[in-house]
Amino acid sequence: MPEMDGYVLTQKIKADPRLKGLPVIMHSSLTADANMAMGVGVGADAYVPKFQPRELAATLERFFNESLGS
Repeated sequence: MPEMDGYVLTQKIKADPRLKGLPVIMHSSLTADANMAMGVGVGADAYVPKFQPRELAATLERFFNESLGS
């Protein structure tokens, strides 16, 4: 993203009272533990490495089901 990275965007979303309940799933090619910890540290609800399609699908399914109250 040219103006900000996903960490800054996540932090802004979670700081906005209108959006803070919106689940944020970070999907990144940066897969080091430090990157994942930084994502969680700024408020991401999940951090899924790229090239892990099953993990991404399971994470999306979990948040979708939670939004439906299942």
